Order: sequence, then C-alpha cells, then structure tokens
Amino acid sequence: ILRAAAEGTCEGGQCATATMPPLMYGTAWKKQRTEDLVLSALKEGFRGIDTACQPKHYYEPGVGAALRRAYDEGLVKREEVFLQ
Repeated sequence: ILRAAAEGTCEGGQCATATMPPLMYGTAWKKQRTEDLVLSALKEGFRGIDTACQPKHYYEPGVGAALRRAYDEGLVKREEVFLQ
C-alpha cells in the first residue's frame, strides 16, 4: 500500500487491498523453482503468497516474475492476491 501511495496508484488515498486468505502458499526453500511453483499455485487457486522477506530462505525475484506472468496472462489481478 505504501508503494502504491508513493507511486500515485491510489485514488483518493484508497488503495486496493486483498483480504488475507485462510491458506497461503509458502515460497521458502524453492530457490530457482520459485517462479514456476508460484505460478502453479496461482493456477490451482491460491490467492495468498508468503514471501516472508527473508532473502536467505526465499527467492523473491521468482515470486515477482510469477506474478508478472500471472497478470500478463490474465490469470489474476493484483488486487486479488495477498502478498505477505
């Protein structure tokens, strides 16, 4: 939300947010397989992705690449995905 606000993608101070789903897809220890596995999780219906912001165990560029592919393919919209 802070980044969206800084980039001016919020309207009237309101930013689109996703509700935290009851089940999250964890991306720890996936390394170079992260992109394909996150995309598969989104295709299977996951709408919550846990990146934990720990570069030692998580490969966040892979999460970003998977999300870009999912958005470009029309699989999900940004506001439908909860990122943690």
